[in-house]
Amino acid sequence: MSERYLSPSETARRLGVSVRALRLYERRGLVRPVRTATGWRVYGSGDIERLHHVLTLKSLGLSLARITEVLGGRAADLSALLALQEDVLAARINDLERARKAVRTARTTIVRDGRLSLEDLIDLVRETTVPTMDEARLSASAHQVLREAIDPGLPGLYRGKVRDNYDLPDGRRILVTSDRLSAFDQVLCYVPFKGQVLNSIARWAFEQTADLCPNHVLDYPDPNIVVGRRLDILPVEIVVRGYLAGTTSTSILTMYRGGRREMYGHRLPDGLADYQALDTPIITPTSKAADGDHDAPMSADEIIASGVLSQDQWRQVSETALALFARGQALAAERGLILADTKYEFGLDAEGVLRLADEIHTPDSSRYWRAKTYHRRLAAGESPESFDKDVIRAWVAARCDPYTEDVPEIPPELIWKTALTYVEAHERITGRAFEPPRPAPSVQERVLAALAAFR
Repeated sequence: MSERYLSPSETARRLGVSVRALRLYERRGLVRPVRTATGWRVYGSGDIERLHHVLTLKSLGLSLARITEVLGGRAADLSALLALQEDVLAARINDLERARKAVRTARTTIVRDGRLSLEDLIDLVRETTVPTMDEARLSASAHQVLREAIDPGLPGLYRGKVRDNYDLPDGRRILVTSDRLSAFDQVLCYVPFKGQVLNSIARWAFEQTADLCPNHVLDYPDPNIVVGRRLDILPVEIVVRGYLAGTTSTSILTMYRGGRREMYGHRLPDGLADYQALDTPIITPTSKAADGDHDAPMSADEIIASGVLSQDQWRQVSETALALFARGQALAAERGLILADTKYEFGLDAEGVLRLADEIHTPDSSRYWRAKTYHRRLAAGESPESFDKDVIRAWVAARCDPYTEDVPEIPPELIWKTALTYVEAHERITGRAFEPPRPAPSVQERVLAALAAFR
């Protein structure tokens, strides 16, 4: 009896995936369907079993590159791989537990009050809705990574840790947000979609805060590009913190754990728990370090006494930063999130107007936590569920001193998990769906084509 073969559409329907996903798996060499005499692709029982293996490994959070290694018998460091999958499963268990608690809370409310308020209903939907990310669609563009955007035909190139910038003669600045992930004063890896996510969230946040402070934005000619006014950037970085948190040497949690109570001109009381809310948000400014140097903590008195900013400038900057942070926290709370801390960069335009620059309230410049699990995890001595790059920073910090030692290679599946976290953060923070780049042309070609228009 001859083997029965299925068409791509029948195979996709049976497995619950898209035909586009099947083509992606074929291009990656994960499955090799049979060709009929007329050239049509068909899948036999062996192919179906192979696809089940692929989908099972994907459900554990593995990237397609790592799945190719596993199915080819080339998986290295299996203990680390299994440990990572335990983390992935633990996160999913937490999601399910959070959804179950939301249902129980709603049931208790209905029994007690006979109804659910609109706020309760929205909260229930938020906590029980399965994420709508189309991971197969995202996987089709996982190769779209923007490492750099260097156009020799454009003037005034300045390369930051994440952005490549150009200063045009007419006073405009072009900022290209790459997919570089920077921490500990170095680039750790490249995360698909990261630059586009940051640009999109910053665009949304600039729109939400334009009444509090004007910003530098003039245009968005590409998902990874913003064109803004060239500003005289103030030589101090403004970080507003509402919680005792952080992993870097300049974070208040690191200092507090080291026994310091006086920092940035503030005195924190004894007995604070890790990740605890501060009585009121504080500003912890740092000097802007030259390339290769570390940012240095400063106090308001030091900023004014050294002439970095005048007293009036510091008053305007600090009042504006605290107002922006309050708006950011309120917007985050509406989405079931906690904005724990964030960084602002300010500059003066040609008329001396204070404007926001760079980015605002993104996962790179901010620390977001899930509000629903915050108190439970705090009580259990656990770190809050995070939406920022702390997942990779924590992985690195647990394995070396990144300021003095070589950083180990970051597993591809951790990078992919981080990419999905950035996409989820975009949809959770903004309430808008994320549109990934098309599989072709390459994102770098697209960005360079957009830059060419400014020559």
